[in-house]
Amino acid sequence: MKRTLVHIFLFLFIIFNDFLAQPALEQNTTDTKQLEVWRGNVVGVYQNKGTIKVLLNRQPKWYGLSKEALKARLLQSEVYTLYQKGTNRVIGKFQLRDIFVHSGRAEKVSRERIYVTLTGKIYASLDRKYIQTDLYIAGFKKVVSYIDPSGFYRENLTGPNKSIIHAVDKKEMVLVTQGNFLYGQGSNERKDNYNPFYDSPDTTNLMSLPSFYIDKYEVTNREYYNYLRSTHATPPSHWKNGMYPRGKANHPVILLAYREVQGYANWTGKRIPSEFEWEKAARGQGLQQIQLRDETFRFIPQTRKYPFGNRFDTIFCNTRESKIMDTVSVYDLSQKGSSVYGAIGMCGNAPEWTSSWYRSYSGNGMLSRDYGKQYKVIRGGSYTSSKQEATTFFRDYGGIPNLREDRKAGFRLVKDLAE
Repeated sequence: MKRTLVHIFLFLFIIFNDFLAQPALEQNTTDTKQLEVWRGNVVGVYQNKGTIKVLLNRQPKWYGLSKEALKARLLQSEVYTLYQKGTNRVIGKFQLRDIFVHSGRAEKVSRERIYVTLTGKIYASLDRKYIQTDLYIAGFKKVVSYIDPSGFYRENLTGPNKSIIHAVDKKEMVLVTQGNFLYGQGSNERKDNYNPFYDSPDTTNLMSLPSFYIDKYEVTNREYYNYLRSTHATPPSHWKNGMYPRGKANHPVILLAYREVQGYANWTGKRIPSEFEWEKAARGQGLQQIQLRDETFRFIPQTRKYPFGNRFDTIFCNTRESKIMDTVSVYDLSQKGSSVYGAIGMCGNAPEWTSSWYRSYSGNGMLSRDYGKQYKVIRGGSYTSSKQEATTFFRDYGGIPNLREDRKAGFRLVKDLAE
């Protein structure tokens, strides 16, 4: 018994020293990686002597070599690492003794078939049946997997511009960044904007939107008039002689039907925002995201009733409470009343069309015969709305009797970041 233990110890000691003498396989780094270019499977083992067959037709640099040249190149490595199939775990080594090259041609290695048989000794602690069926050796080459771009444009590693000027209608647009977004409200379940997940947000119920640009200001009468002149479209019915009211060039265009807004969007190449894009642009993400010690995230709701905060102010929001009872120039609105992304006039003044059908939110049990693909959601409130109707989450809708005749709102547009 003692002699057997001594023999086992000596065998393991020899293997361990052999491993120390074997060159270690280079590991992948951030800028390079080891790419496998050929593989050979162990096909036979007898008393730890092994035979390995290798198919080499994945390595173009061997094409055209004679059998002797190929054999000499492979013999440059006398020791190969043994890997376990499936796990790719290193479990031993293969000590090369001889190489036999087989191909379909006499002198030159064929492009179609290049087979090589390697014989030698296997050092591994696995059971023999696994040695026969579960091991392989491989050849690798180092390739560049990543190039640090900072050396080329170290000073230009910036994100997308926070604002742009659109090429067609020349309107300034501000960036709304991607990320999780908490929509609606969680206090009144009898409202169509009730979100039952509002107080318990997580990655399964939050809205995720990609980055996009949105018009900083609502489209004005003058801008809409420029579109009409360019396309010869029909002016709004309330414009006398096809001209917007005098002195209101920079007021938001109002009383448009959804299809009229769609025509302007098509002309510019932009699009009408969804109600969730509009709401995020108005209120921000609506939550605070905290990373916990276990690397999970906790989301804390942050109510933002108005683009400028939770406290209503008639200076920042033109509603019924302002007692102006008319639209004002989009450029006369206070910059302090902008949203966190820099959008201005998203509270009162003019209501705004969105591209979303008027439907219930997920999990909201409120029923309405108006839900469905018949009406479009309108956001933001107007100068005739109450302050409650001008919140960032209030939902109105239009399209009665249809989306071509119901002239109910103004608009602003969005543009995808990738365009």
